Amino acid sequence: MVDDLMKPYQGIKVLDLSQGIAGPSAAGILARQGAEVLKIEPFSGDWSRLMGGGSDGMTPMSVSSNLGKKSVCIDATTEDGAALLLRMIRESDVVLESFRPGVMHKFGLDYDTVAAVNQRIVYLSVSGFGQDGPSRNLPGADSVVQAMSGMMVMNRDAEGNPRRVGMLVVDAAAGVYAAQCVGAALFARERTGRGRYIDLTLLSVAAALQSVPVIDDFVHAGAAKPPVTVPSGTFRTRDGLVNLTALRDKMFFALARVIGHAEWETHPDYATNQLRLIHAAEINAQIQAALLNNDTRYWVERFQQEDVLCAPVLDYTAFRAHPQVLHQGAFHQICQPGMGSIPVPALPGIDAADPVYAAPFLGEHTEEVLRSLGMQPEEIAQLEEGRVIYIRRGPKQ
Repeated sequence: MVDDLMKPYQGIKVLDLSQGIAGPSAAGILARQGAEVLKIEPFSGDWSRLMGGGSDGMTPMSVSSNLGKKSVCIDATTEDGAALLLRMIRESDVVLESFRPGVMHKFGLDYDTVAAVNQRIVYLSVSGFGQDGPSRNLPGADSVVQAMSGMMVMNRDAEGNPRRVGMLVVDAAAGVYAAQCVGAALFARERTGRGRYIDLTLLSVAAALQSVPVIDDFVHAGAAKPPVTVPSGTFRTRDGLVNLTALRDKMFFALARVIGHAEWETHPDYATNQLRLIHAAEINAQIQAALLNNDTRYWVERFQQEDVLCAPVLDYTAFRAHPQVLHQGAFHQICQPGMGSIPVPALPGIDAADPVYAAPFLGEHTEEVLRSLGMQPEEIAQLEEGRVIYIRRGPKQ
């Protein structure tokens, strides 16, 4: 059972109109810390329900970002649907949306309209490029922002070919930044009594996330950037891969002893990191030759004994089975309808194991939520018949 101190957003009501990863994962973070989050979806559902396989709208993408929410299906393009959402907003604390600029204004649900009926609302818009500027109307997504922000160049391969990071890293980071912004705005509201508008862009997230390489690129403009330290990289062993980093001279010389090169401690070219940077290629080649003589497990144990930074290169299955991951309780097993038992990462920083509830089917909670607003069955039935709302019928799968 999670202590109430681990549910700081208990009593906070959130309307999550966003789709994909960035906005929904931010709302998911709030939900897992106690907020009541209503996932507002169109009849077609959040587009993440169509991505990456799965069935009945349950995909890894849609599930991971919508745990613990209630799904309410409303057609906001209708006059009655927009009015219903505005009614819900009057009783909410937070609104998250990820439409292109101008869409919420067209629905009559833009911040100015909403703030006029609820001055305490915290309203966060997530978009690729923001509400104004020359790129305002361009479609923005993780892949687009990775390409234009330098991230693909930063992640180039050994031949210099730019590569996209193999996950939606900008979207995921945007979710964390967005949740932090909402938390800060709620904290400020306690002092002022007023909410605020937050304009969060994937472009700004990509910049903030890459602050070190961006500054590094500026400082070394026009020159080849040296590695930070030697060694720092991944090496092949007899049966796998190991990642090695020597942060200090002491660590480098300990590494040298482990691989059978104790003489490096008195080698004039290897005395300092600055000198080793000059001879990085030859040092790395000798380390690689030595590591091929034994297995990953052997080298990791030996390096760890000497306090050298190292780790075996694991896939996700091996990661979940790692003894420290198991000890830390880094994953919960939850029963997700449509998927069975799945591993869900715990929310970082929560001391107690946060309970994780399954992600909802499209429209699963529409009727329940509308009843909680005081709407009568006849009124709900009329909205359903007029295709203003969708109610999922039948048992969970």
